Amino acid sequence: MGKKKKKYVTRSPLSVKGGIRAQGARGDPLRTWWCRRWTSVLEAFRMGPRFGRGRHYAASGQTSELTLAPGRITASVQGTVATPYLCEATFRHLDGDAKTRIVATLRQRPVLLARLFAGDLPREIEPLFQAEGCPLFPERENDLKSRCSCPDWVNPCKHLAAVYCLFGETIGKNPITLLTIRGVTRADLVGEDLPPPPAQPPPPAQPCADSLTREAFYGSPRPPFTDFGAAPKTDVAAPLVSRLGALPFWRGQERFADTLEHLAHRAASRGWSVWTGEPLDLRPAAEKVIITGASLRLKQTLRIDKF
Repeated sequence: MGKKKKKYVTRSPLSVKGGIRAQGARGDPLRTWWCRRWTSVLEAFRMGPRFGRGRHYAASGQTSELTLAPGRITASVQGTVATPYLCEATFRHLDGDAKTRIVATLRQRPVLLARLFAGDLPREIEPLFQAEGCPLFPERENDLKSRCSCPDWVNPCKHLAAVYCLFGETIGKNPITLLTIRGVTRADLVGEDLPPPPAQPPPPAQPCADSLTREAFYGSPRPPFTDFGAAPKTDVAAPLVSRLGALPFWRGQERFADTLEHLAHRAASRGWSVWTGEPLDLRPAAEKVIITGASLRLKQTLRIDKF
């Protein structure tokens, strides 16, 4: 008789209230070159199905704590047991003379720093780290070491994959985080160790005149506006939220941008009515009157019992 196949029971992870959720929409293309590079690094790990489970963990908010520091990422990921698993990933980072040379070079090129602080990662920065033997993206096994307290003997496991996915989303929005992991922080680049500028003397005080009139103090009243001109229209309900993008380490149940866009759509429709002078009907939908042709009826379902 052949051996019986061992049955594996599928277990779902315990839900985490207020966990860190990935905000990237599923199926969206990776728009930045450094996000694509980080994804290729994850694919090189050959995690197989564990990578998909890790992405599900990241989207479901299974990560309760995530800390980023120079050369280290620590996280707490909730699995199928009550105690969360502790994950840690250590990166090779710069220090000493190598860090000093990198910081000095970047300070001499303010255009690169301006692009970096604006949310862009110039490609010219990558060769600088490569020349110091500390590439921005892991290329060899000793560039990145990780461990997890889960019983899975494969490394990286699905819990570490969730941490890597969250970190990839973070560098997509704020690429300077990638430099921070390699030991170069924002404080190093902006030069907080430089001496402060000399203090400017305060402006001389203006003499107080008793004969100061109301118009001279408050200014002449502004004439009332009679024509505001054409009101601008846009297809985007919340343009500022769209430009800001996804919030890093969001802990809500729904995507922050989707929630604000829904509220902005409602506010825009009512705001346009106020702008054009149309009266607002703030009654509930069930009490509104609908006129169809020559008939008049209430938007309400009436139940008539037959005798």
